[in-house]
Amino acid sequence: MSRIMIIDDDEDVLTTLRVLLKSEGHTVIPMTDGLEAMEHLRSLERIDLLLVDLRMAPVDGMELIRTARETRPDMPVVVVSAYLDDNSIRRIQQMGCKGYIHKPFTAEKVVEQVQSILAETGQLYLGDEEPPPA
Repeated sequence: MSRIMIIDDDEDVLTTLRVLLKSEGHTVIPMTDGLEAMEHLRSLERIDLLLVDLRMAPVDGMELIRTARETRPDMPVVVVSAYLDDNSIRRIQQMGCKGYIHKPFTAEKVVEQVQSILAETGQLYLGDEEPPPA
């Protein structure tokens, strides 16, 4: 199973993404607290993909992306936000994010983006499938 961490302070969005991705066979690590998420990113637990909102407090998405890049430089990151303009898209691309999803989103868009990025990075594990030992 691919392990996907979702960080969003909106409980409704978090629940929607969690249910959707679990139904696709992924293990989901949902988080609403940016500080707790930063600590989790620094842990040794395997995370195959990070979905992160940009506008959160007290830790915003950009800070979480920086932490992800420092602690897990090969982990793909996808931004999920209602506030994506050309400047923010350029910034997240410069930070190494693999993609972005505009809120409101469709289930199809999320699944397509997640599956595509996981397959591209070799992190797509469905059902009981596990990654090869390191």
